[in-house]
Amino acid sequence: MGVTAVVVAVLTGGWALVNSALPETEEMAEGQSMVLGSSETHEASVTFDDGWELDTGSSSQGQQYLFTKGPVNLMVSVVRPVESATATELWEGMRDIVRVGDASAALGEPQPITSESGAEGLTGDMYIRQHTGSATVFPAPREDFAVEAQVFGADASQTELADAEKLLQSLRFDRSSGGTS
Repeated sequence: MGVTAVVVAVLTGGWALVNSALPETEEMAEGQSMVLGSSETHEASVTFDDGWELDTGSSSQGQQYLFTKGPVNLMVSVVRPVESATATELWEGMRDIVRVGDASAALGEPQPITSESGAEGLTGDMYIRQHTGSATVFPAPREDFAVEAQVFGADASQTELADAEKLLQSLRFDRSSGGTS
């Protein structure tokens, strides 16, 4: 019994030590592009400017990413509707999901947005408690997946929040060689 307890203690302590040694964030280099998700026909990617980090502990490849830059948090999710969905339908779905996550949360009225590469979507204010952020959704060209983003930062200035909007402006959908991620 004593040997078992020692083995369990060593394994538990060892994993905790390994976990603490692993970095929780990964710096995204200026000019670096990252594929967020893909379908059989398209892949969605963004290109970073200086100062962004990926929170690896809160991210899951091809599904959800938390990017940070100073006090700004940018949560990006790749969603796959059961059937094709327009930007308006995706916005309404995001409105419901935001409320489930926090009863005080609400999305404002969406406005059209076009990324630098021509991807079309919707963007608008997001209200959580006394804070205002923004939400954005870009459906893929065939509407078989979409990129949804929520920007928030309780202590962030408008200039700092604009950095997240700039990153979202870099979103592009390129033809993919197949497969999903």
